[in-house]
Amino acid sequence: MDALIPGIPWYWLIGLMLTALVAGYMDAIAGGGGLIQMPLLLLSGLAPLNVLATNKAIALTGTASATLRYMMDGQVAWRVVRVAALPCMLAAFLGSQLAMHTPGWLLELALLGCLVAALLVALLVRPGGELRNGPAASRLRIIASLAPVGLYDGFSGPGTGLFMTLVKHARLHLGLLVATATTKPLNLLTNLGGVVAFIWAGTVVWELAVPMIMANMLGGWLGSRAAIRNGARLIRPVLLGMLALLCAMTLGKFIHALP
Repeated sequence: MDALIPGIPWYWLIGLMLTALVAGYMDAIAGGGGLIQMPLLLLSGLAPLNVLATNKAIALTGTASATLRYMMDGQVAWRVVRVAALPCMLAAFLGSQLAMHTPGWLLELALLGCLVAALLVALLVRPGGELRNGPAASRLRIIASLAPVGLYDGFSGPGTGLFMTLVKHARLHLGLLVATATTKPLNLLTNLGGVVAFIWAGTVVWELAVPMIMANMLGGWLGSRAAIRNGARLIRPVLLGMLALLCAMTLGKFIHALP
């Protein structure tokens, strides 16, 4: 059988769609779907810029699917979203400016330090009840807790959804399910600008993105449904697993980059 997409055999396309399905599922539960999706996109032979652009387009639609499912179940703490959206977006912009003036090795070291700290916090923080809105945190506390995550998103980015969920749970005392649900619309807002820029530049490979988008949206819907049904007993182990995976990948990359 001929390749369905020029340069990419049909069996690669099937593998990428299955990967997008799993990535959407895991991302809807705890975040970090790009950790699963991007390595295979790179192995498919796409240029790194096309990989980044295509992955962003796929992830955005999968996140939209999960957001809709969480909204339908009333799990999103909208007050947190309204207060944090603009500060997170501005912080992400500042982070991207800072990243352009920071050596690559220092970026990797900072990322590794953040990940290890997040993994330790995730292990130490005990999951609370599935509170719908949590205690009435002040606007200042919400901004002070989440704006640094926005800064990190612009500065480096991997695992932003994981960090947002963890910060909402540990600092704002939201239940893990509500913390996960509330992360999704914020991720949509912080990623939208990047996706629009990539589309405008024509770097999204739509022949590959469209079938993967459909698979990722299905995964996002199924993952959010599973999280709603199972709550913290599913979200916590997936969150820890994704953080551990990101730590291992970042450590390996950092060690490989050493002279």
